[in-house]
Amino acid sequence: MLDHVLSFLKEQLNSYIRVKTGGQAFEVLFLQDRNGKEVSLEENAITTLLVNLEEDYTFRSGAAYERMPNQGGNQQNNPNLYLNLYVLYAANFTNYRQSLKFLSLIIKYFQSHRLFDCRNSPTLSSEIQKLTIELVNLPFTEQREVWSGLGMSYMPSVIYKVRMVVFADGDTVEIGSDVTDREVSSSRI
Repeated sequence: MLDHVLSFLKEQLNSYIRVKTGGQAFEVLFLQDRNGKEVSLEENAITTLLVNLEEDYTFRSGAAYERMPNQGGNQQNNPNLYLNLYVLYAANFTNYRQSLKFLSLIIKYFQSHRLFDCRNSPTLSSEIQKLTIELVNLPFTEQREVWSGLGMSYMPSVIYKVRMVVFADGDTVEIGSDVTDREVSSSRI
């Protein structure tokens, strides 16, 4: 599912950039082959990189069982897992002004497209209910840590938080029905 989310956002940005630049050959890419631990970003392109995942506990149910009133029982059902993705967009152009131009296009796009769902984005995977995009403001020290972790010097970039990627396992296990008062009374007789 993570691959669907990042590919979807990459294609949306590429379509937007093609329209805004008149079809220039610049595009948003994924990281290319990694040689060992070294990360290298392609020149004259915008690179997309997942830099962190976090679970959003706000919406998570603690119940291990789900009541099924129509079936007269309970079902074991693991609660859905709600993830927030932190996605880095780095503009690596030989011309610094070009880097800023393309970074600005990304910011403009996400400023006007903050919510993606099946109604406004028919190409979004049916597994994904909705995505909400938020700009992340990192302090200088945290920015330095991100770029040090990548083993690179800072370059024009922006990080977005993609909220509400929901992982749900559709496989359930039947547990049995509830014990009723009538069953308790009849067992005493």
